[in-house]
Amino acid sequence: MRYLPLLLLVLPAAAAPKAEEIVRGEIGAKLDGYVKGLDLCGSVLVAKKGEILLNKGYGVMDEKGTPMRADAMWDWASASKQFTAAAILKLEMMKKLSLDDSIRKHWKDAPKDKQPVTIRHLLNHTSGIRQDEGQGVDHRNRDAVVRHFLSLPVSWEPGSKWEYSNLSYWVLGALIEKLSGDSFEKFCIEKLFRPAGMEDACFIGWKDLDLARVPKDKRGKGVHFAYGYEMSWGYRASGGAVVPLEEMLVWDRALRGDKILSKRAKDRMYEVGQNDYACGWFVDKSMGGTIYRHSGRVGETSTAYLRWIDEDIVVALARSEISKEHPDETAKALAAMVRNTK
Repeated sequence: MRYLPLLLLVLPAAAAPKAEEIVRGEIGAKLDGYVKGLDLCGSVLVAKKGEILLNKGYGVMDEKGTPMRADAMWDWASASKQFTAAAILKLEMMKKLSLDDSIRKHWKDAPKDKQPVTIRHLLNHTSGIRQDEGQGVDHRNRDAVVRHFLSLPVSWEPGSKWEYSNLSYWVLGALIEKLSGDSFEKFCIEKLFRPAGMEDACFIGWKDLDLARVPKDKRGKGVHFAYGYEMSWGYRASGGAVVPLEEMLVWDRALRGDKILSKRAKDRMYEVGQNDYACGWFVDKSMGGTIYRHSGRVGETSTAYLRWIDEDIVVALARSEISKEHPDETAKALAAMVRNTK
């Protein structure tokens, strides 16, 4: 993904007290041993029925060798798309849009070939508009990014084919701003994160983000954020949510109730399109029951978030490296260990 960062000098805040690590009982010890065997540099949380079994940091946060914090703040990369989708569903609850709206309803100057393209198509990566990084487009300029998207041809019938598209999510972020009158970040924080009970969750560049809790990638030898300390429309809404692992569990609990999204909104969010993809989530039946999951990668950071609905198991992990094993596979292995333990 091409991105033109704003180069700012950002000094880390004074470190807050380190959160207590949790390794609960025999299953917690078993999970901990498994993670140690992976030589993972990062953070891992595993919970069942809302109870944390493991919440621990592994490796180091920086070149000084600072031990990884259990409450480290991670850029969730593409796993952030679930928050963008939830924000769109929140706007639908507010009667600001419908998932079935043509994008021409909200951008009147869009070419006629965009009439069949709906908001739902953007959410589930089936718009028919090819993934495009917008080379030569000023990614700091929201309207320039949207104009570029609208200028691209519709290459196949919307809804008929799946192609992963960060660009579609940049446009969804722009739509959230257009209809809410707030910045994308402010809307998500005020309408989703804080009502859910996520006290620290924010985005890259947010004024209250504590950089002392943000690990550097490349196992502590790299940078805090691959694209710099300010969000750009070459990343915004497709990544950039910065959340500690324990608050990903808080998010799961909020989604199990109706405080953030209504039952209807959640049903629409989880409705599967092509390639087992819904709105910001993969819907996975491979282990029995229903798993909602998403992973992400940015720079040398990789993440995975898994919610096994039937078993009420949550796994959240982030690592400051790219490993041979896909983070989804690590998350599934941890979830299976919990399921198979009495």
